[in-house]
Amino acid sequence: MKQVDNIYKCIPFWSWNDELDETELVKQVDWMYDNGVGGFFMHARGGLTTEYLGEKWFSCVQACAKRAKELGMEAYMYDENGWPSGFVGGKLLENIENHDRYLTFTIGEYDRNALVSYNITDEKLIRVYQAGGGDNYLNVYQHYATSTVDILNPEVVEQFLEHTHKEYQKRDTYSLKGFFTDEPQYYRWGTPYTKMLAPYFEKEYGEDILDGLGLLFIEKEGYRQFRYKFWRAMQSLMLKNFAQKIYEWCDERGYKLTGHYVEENALGRQMWCCGGIMPFYEFEHIPGIDYLGVRITNGIAAKQVASVAAQLQKKQVITETFGCCGWDITPQELKKIAESQYVMGVNLMCQHLLPFTERGQRKRDYPAHFSHVNPWVKKDFKDFNDYFSVLGELLANSKEIVNVGVFHPIRSAYFDYKRFATDGKFGVGALDDALTELVVKLEQSQIPYHFIDETILAKYGKVDGDSLIVGNCKYDYLIFPKTYTMDSSTERLLREYVSAGGRVLLTDDKPTYLEGQEYEYAYLSSNVSWDEIRAAQPYFCLNTTTVRSTFREDKNGRQFIYAVNLGKPTTAHFNLCEGTSFCAYDILTNEYTTIGTKVNFKEGQSYVLYISNEKPQKEKQLKPLYLKDQFIVCQNTGNYITLDFLRYSTDGIHYSDCVHHMGAFNEMLKSRYNGKLYLKYEAQVEVVPSECILLIEDTNILSVSMNGTVTESCGVSTDEKALKKYDVAKLLTTGKNEIVIEINYYQSEDVYYALFGENVTESLKNCLTYNTNIEAIYLKGNFGVYGEFKQGESKNVLLGKNFRLGKAKKDVSNLIEDGYPFFSGDIVLKQYIEIEDPNCELIIDKRFHLLEVHVNGRYAGKLLFNNRLDLSKYLVKGQNEIELTLTVGLRNVLGPFHTLEENPTSVGPYSFERMGSWENGKSHLLREEYIFNKVFK
Repeated sequence: MKQVDNIYKCIPFWSWNDELDETELVKQVDWMYDNGVGGFFMHARGGLTTEYLGEKWFSCVQACAKRAKELGMEAYMYDENGWPSGFVGGKLLENIENHDRYLTFTIGEYDRNALVSYNITDEKLIRVYQAGGGDNYLNVYQHYATSTVDILNPEVVEQFLEHTHKEYQKRDTYSLKGFFTDEPQYYRWGTPYTKMLAPYFEKEYGEDILDGLGLLFIEKEGYRQFRYKFWRAMQSLMLKNFAQKIYEWCDERGYKLTGHYVEENALGRQMWCCGGIMPFYEFEHIPGIDYLGVRITNGIAAKQVASVAAQLQKKQVITETFGCCGWDITPQELKKIAESQYVMGVNLMCQHLLPFTERGQRKRDYPAHFSHVNPWVKKDFKDFNDYFSVLGELLANSKEIVNVGVFHPIRSAYFDYKRFATDGKFGVGALDDALTELVVKLEQSQIPYHFIDETILAKYGKVDGDSLIVGNCKYDYLIFPKTYTMDSSTERLLREYVSAGGRVLLTDDKPTYLEGQEYEYAYLSSNVSWDEIRAAQPYFCLNTTTVRSTFREDKNGRQFIYAVNLGKPTTAHFNLCEGTSFCAYDILTNEYTTIGTKVNFKEGQSYVLYISNEKPQKEKQLKPLYLKDQFIVCQNTGNYITLDFLRYSTDGIHYSDCVHHMGAFNEMLKSRYNGKLYLKYEAQVEVVPSECILLIEDTNILSVSMNGTVTESCGVSTDEKALKKYDVAKLLTTGKNEIVIEINYYQSEDVYYALFGENVTESLKNCLTYNTNIEAIYLKGNFGVYGEFKQGESKNVLLGKNFRLGKAKKDVSNLIEDGYPFFSGDIVLKQYIEIEDPNCELIIDKRFHLLEVHVNGRYAGKLLFNNRLDLSKYLVKGQNEIELTLTVGLRNVLGPFHTLEENPTSVGPYSFERMGSWENGKSHLLREEYIFNKVFK
């Protein structure tokens, strides 16, 4: 595979989430380097016990930055403990004046304790200062948030810099590359407010903001104009006092600022947090987004950031991706999720998450995780990283050829946005739906486009002939989605553009407001058709709606198409304006193959297609080879059973009913228990295995006994040192076995406040560390696990219960039902097949994480991103031995097992903990049966 510079290589979130150890940290830096990682974000996160921003913390930062410099890696700091950025892990909350503010309202009698009150008439809101009788008053109240700070206030931001960035700079002897800012926002949990608004309104508009504040909540005369001013002010204050201030501090000192804001994908959600995301990308050296969960969504988020990056010549665009995908996600599926973003303009990967440790709460931190405890990552993370490093370099050093600009309608969202609107889309559903419909049409039609944001346009826009220029980009066509209003600066440029012959397509009625006031756009109408815009593109892609593509030119002037299939297998017919074929570049092999303009895509497959005039090479014809379901188990790395139900006792004599371990944990939290706690787990055994290890997380353990016999630890797991090992093979017996763990249970007051404090929001929960966890335990050995299974509603799910240990089977056709429901690791499967013609291609029509294939004792290759392998060099006529080393992920040993939804599209702590739903150890959100995702089936 082609070698690339470290700046293009993947940079994961490295979660510092326990008591830190410099030696172990440096070892992990070396592991990342060996696995194709180009750098890391040192990220304080939930579970951290080392003092955040204490001297040991800084010493660990220096040790890792030093090692990174020695290896040529990029060492970055994450700028917060948890998220959102700005509150210094809670330190700035010590002063109430630093806190966010937000507004609520009531309608009724006049309330002199309100921030401001209004008499409600048929047409107007009239501000009043005293009661005048009646009960038709709108009272608006100001509140202080409990757990977030006001980053629209420059004094708060200056304190943030003083405690974080400047402290790192003082100690930066090993060249930190920069900082990652994560989800900065104004108050998202209600209607935000800031003390900075009153002087802003006075200066910019000559108005008292309290005269109109009630118009945020009720539609009366002038509400559109007021809301336009209010939300534009909120965005402007956040831009100037946070984004620009942090960016300029970093820029002046040679640091790169990267990261992402939040809720980028929809207009209503952008209104939650910043009033429009695109202007903030100007103030990042490497602008970015996040992309959570397994769903492939439209390209709005990636296209917004890529548009600004192209317009302002920012070479790299980062994505914090793969959080919430769950432990079952496969490399093929991860590739598809990533490439759905790369084809829209992303070119640098930040994997979420690579934890320092997986102990306790940490393994539930929005998995999957990309550390050596993840079996496929342990074996083949380098190839995964190398692929995206080469792709990232290729895209970063090329320019997308775009002649279509799409007007971004965020200002129109100002009119109707309400945080608690009952439509589920915050009052702006019509705008959001229209924008999504347009974007999907553009993407399915293979029409490259950029979004044009009004704040960016005002600073970098001009008309040149009949084209619109935004920074470094030139647009010959301007498409308007549903739009109600725009800025005066935009309207002036638009009028000039139309007068010069600029081509405009309106997909809906034309705007009727200017900065919130009624306005007649007499000059504005469609003067170009959709078909004319499509005809002006350098290529068409026919007969498919699932392929997404981008047309680019590299630094050597070579043009290419990068295309990704996001749906089922399809054939795309590319109609080029020049050239007769393509030369397909294989990133994995660094080889080129000439093909025609008819391109066959498998699901999730991508191509880099350089334009060529050479004749296509004849494709090698191979017969499909499918394996039977029946295999012989040759060996494995050890089978598992997860024991996640228990009985608990505070005296070691009287035990509770059997409950899920998180149910017991919640009972302890609610009762604020402090003292010795006894946890009793049960395992049913039919045949005692010759080898069996008990694995227990080190959660303040005092003693462990199996069937009444105290046993001592015989070491720790090689994969996760927090797992203590106990050799219990000789202590097991047929029938019911009882494992009792005595622990010292306690929690700090910080834990209770974060969980149960009034109006505490996610910021404090995100940096929460439990002093004691109550966890599942595991048996690992040479046994089979059998139970009662039935098909779930989803075809890839089996439901199971009543498990018991027995003798491991040698012949299997269904790993879950044949003794391996909780299995994780490597299992070697063999079968013999008769072949008439060795000219075959192995096709694996099952889900898997990683497969290594041996044929007749010879290594034939591995499957990471693909499900096909040419075996023609290894097969012989007659009988052949096919041996597969199947690497199975952590899903069926770690869960979540008991969610109501069989296939959750988002997995996080909530999928396991079910906070707020427990009563006497039971939860209405807990399914009693176990959900298993089918393995290799």
